[in-house]
Parts: sequence; C-alpha cells; structure tokens
Amino acid sequence: MASGGQIPQTTPLHPSPPSWAQIASKVTTTQESSPLHNPAILNKLKETTSDFIKLDNDTLNRARLRFQHFLFGKFFGKPPLFEQVKTILLKKWEKIGEILISDLPNGFILIRCANNTVLQRLLSEGPWTINVIILQLSPWRPYFEPTFTKLTTAAIWIQLHNLPIEFWSGDTLETITGHLGKLLKIDELTLSLTRTKYARICLELDLSKPLCKGFWLGDDLHRVFVVVQYECLPTFCYSCGVIGHGSSSCSRNPATGKAKAFQPSRGSREKEVGAGARNSVLSSPASSDATPLASESTESESDFGPWLLVTHRRGHSCSRGGGARTLNVDDGTTAVPRNDDRSS
Repeated sequence: MASGGQIPQTTPLHPSPPSWAQIASKVTTTQESSPLHNPAILNKLKETTSDFIKLDNDTLNRARLRFQHFLFGKFFGKPPLFEQVKTILLKKWEKIGEILISDLPNGFILIRCANNTVLQRLLSEGPWTINVIILQLSPWRPYFEPTFTKLTTAAIWIQLHNLPIEFWSGDTLETITGHLGKLLKIDELTLSLTRTKYARICLELDLSKPLCKGFWLGDDLHRVFVVVQYECLPTFCYSCGVIGHGSSSCSRNPATGKAKAFQPSRGSREKEVGAGARNSVLSSPASSDATPLASESTESESDFGPWLLVTHRRGHSCSRGGGARTLNVDDGTTAVPRNDDRSS
C-alpha cells in the first residue's frame, strides 16, 4: 500500500473505445486535416466504399435551375485575402447588379448573380484583375469539384504587332488567331482603326501549351512576321513557355542555343485564312495605354523571355475602361459605355 493510505490507480488492460464526442472534440477544421487533401486516405476511402446514390432527372434539373446564374472563378497567382478580394470585387461590380460572393476550396470563389444579364456582363466585360492578377471566370457546371479542379484556360489580352491593318476585321482576326486560342473580344479601338500601332484582342489560351511568340502571315508572294505580346500575364516559364510555373521549377529540359529568325519555306506548315470564320466577336470596353516592352539586343539562351510581356506606364494598367463600348454577341446591341478602371 502506498504511503498515506491511498490505493494507487491502475490502468485497465482493455480501455473502452473513445466516444464520438471525444473524437469530434479533437478534430481540427483545417483543410490539411480533411481526407480530400490526403491522397492516401482518400484513395483508401474510395476503395473501401461501395455506396452509390443515383440522382434522378428531377433532382438534377432543380440543381441546374438553381445554379443557372452562378459563376466560379480563380485568380492566376496569389491574390489578397478572401475578404479583401470580396470587398474589391463588389466595389468594381456595384453598378452591374446584385452579386454575392463566397469562398470555395482550392482558391476558387463562388459568384451568385441576380440574373442572366448580370452574369453575361461579368463574363463579357472582363478579364477582371486585382493587383494585375487575372480572375478567370466560368459559368457553373454540374458536378464541379473545386478541390480537384485545375485551371486549364485563361482569358488574356494580347497585342499583335506588325499585323497589316487591312486584316483588322472581326472574321479575319478570328481566323488568323485561331491557332493561338479562342477569340473572345476585339478592342473597339482596333476594330474602328482609332489606334493603329497594334491590334489588341482577348483570347482564351490553353494553359498546357507554350505561348506563341509570333507567326508568319501572307500568301504566295508576300510574307510578314507578326509579333505577339501579352498583357497582365500570370507567371510563365522562360524555358518551356508554359503559363503556371517559373523556369526554376520547370520539369522540362530548358531550351539551348540562340533563337534564330527564319523565313518559312514554301513547304513549311501553313494555315490558310479563309472567309468562313464566324464574326461573333465582342468589342472590348477596354483600351490599353500599354507600350511594347523594349528589348535589348542581347542574346538569350531561351526562346522565351520578357519580350513577350507588355509593360505599362505608371498610372496605367491593363483592362482600362476608357469609354469604349461592349457589343452583345447575341443581339448586337451596345451596352452603356463604362469609364471605370476594372483593375486595381
């Protein structure tokens, strides 16, 4: 017997299992604790679970109807904290209509629009930026899984330098740039030939493909080289030219040797421009005060470099209002001119 006349406590050989209340009290709410963020645990759960709930058409239709005016979005780069993002975006969009914003996993945000008009304006009047970081918006789609979704496309404004101005029409621009990406908008200053130093268009780019540095354009008798430059571009690799990572983290072998300009031979791969392209393009509410990045005559070991980017004079940023008009692709009507700066 222990001193003091007290009987020492003994530990049971088979302790009782903890209750659900005890388990729940120890569970944290961080993302890292979720099985969704632990591939090993998640795969184990999938392998050991056979329950399947099949949804009927009525349930699916109700869900789609409820979310018909929803968008989801994500920034290319690290934006401010969500509450700051929410405040900034609501301020930018306050004249468009009633909008609600909430956060989703994996850096996505959920945007609820009052009606389809508001939704279409958010899509057509972008790309929207915060601190020159582009927000990619997409209509809500069924079975969207933000935790496992990666951005595959980006809406980027590009400048086409040395493109002959006789080709600055909607259908021709769409066909000429078809190999670059899907044409979303054309700057009204380009369509109206009000600014003729370069053509400015907005394209939906495939993030898995290297950026286009330029291309040859012409016919059997004439060839011109068109230089492509990008505005407000997210991080991209100077080694492989792909958006989303830098050269230091590139998994591909870096390009070696000097990039040499060449005149394509008649037998080289060519893309024929025809008259069959559709002319459903949007005139941008944005005019750019950007100037091409002056490149020094230095030799580079990479085919990609800062010459692909557009620099902006102090006080000017991409996606400016400038009083330009937005044309509705459905009915051709003109929206109210917007003079506000959509980027901060």
